[in-house]
Amino acid sequence: MSQGYLEIISMNGQASIQDLGRLNAQHLGFSASGAADEFAFLSANKLINDKLAANDMSVELHNKQRHCATIEITLGQVSFEAKAACIISITGADCQAKINNVAVNHWQCYQLQAGDMLDFSMPKTGLHSYLAVLGGFTCQKAQQPWLGSYAQTINEMALGFTGEKLTVGSKLYFSAQTKGLTESASEKINKPKEANKPFKAPSQFYAQQNLTLRIMPSSLFLQMSSDQQQQFLSTEYIISPDSNRMGYRLSVSPAQILLTKSANEKILSEQLRSRCLLSMPVTYGMVQFPDNEQPIVLMKERQTMGGYPVLGTVMQTDLFRLSQMRPGEKVSFTLINHQQAQQQLIAFHQKFRP
Repeated sequence: MSQGYLEIISMNGQASIQDLGRLNAQHLGFSASGAADEFAFLSANKLINDKLAANDMSVELHNKQRHCATIEITLGQVSFEAKAACIISITGADCQAKINNVAVNHWQCYQLQAGDMLDFSMPKTGLHSYLAVLGGFTCQKAQQPWLGSYAQTINEMALGFTGEKLTVGSKLYFSAQTKGLTESASEKINKPKEANKPFKAPSQFYAQQNLTLRIMPSSLFLQMSSDQQQQFLSTEYIISPDSNRMGYRLSVSPAQILLTKSANEKILSEQLRSRCLLSMPVTYGMVQFPDNEQPIVLMKERQTMGGYPVLGTVMQTDLFRLSQMRPGEKVSFTLINHQQAQQQLIAFHQKFRP
């Protein structure tokens, strides 16, 4: 099968290829990686899938498209040139996308022709935008997934299993698409009324101001006194500038410190902390609590082992929301049980099934 590609013409932000990650590789010592915002990632593929359904494409193609690798663009400022015709969709942070210098809406599908230019600017809010293509992207010709995924992890790039870091001149390959689309189908995608049709108000998914993270408490948290638990849950944290895809670091605001009884008062007693000296496996969403009591929420490119005490695990759908928040924005915590979190996640994924 022939391959077309998008070429990166200019780049001042960051971009990587992401899918749902290597979900069964942590025991081997590799990061799971994957799309930071799975809501935007799955939505990007669903937009294309909905077009396939409207044009009576095969069921096999539908199932493949659901989890196809996309380009995750962080803080925009990237330009692409299409070297072949393709169907794309754009979701996530609104980085004011333009096709041939004409502004287009996010959360939509578009048809690109060879020679078309696609530009992303710095988003006004949010961090990550997602660019999906019919059939999915790879960064090498005829590339095969590594441990079941095409996801790129910065700290593991040197291993050479997921291709080179995306930069100016990088080629993002996709399967040739024109054979599967009739002329009428292509025209349908280009109709202005399709481009202006909103995608089920995606802004409702994201936190409008402050984000309350729902956390499943750990056994350590349950051993804390009720006063200590309440002190943690009532604290408002600020996202630190050194947050990234490995972990979101949180700090206590100066105003919040003034509200506490004493700046030296500890939430986690030394007696409880001393029971957590050994390293243990860590997973997505765990809330680590170092000695400085500035929490770290582990994200998609987390390490596989950690030695800090863990107060609980944030439910996944809230992690997708957190991934779009910037340094300086505020978060707090509230409790949720495992059954409630599981029901929320099941309901989330049901929305993306054909």
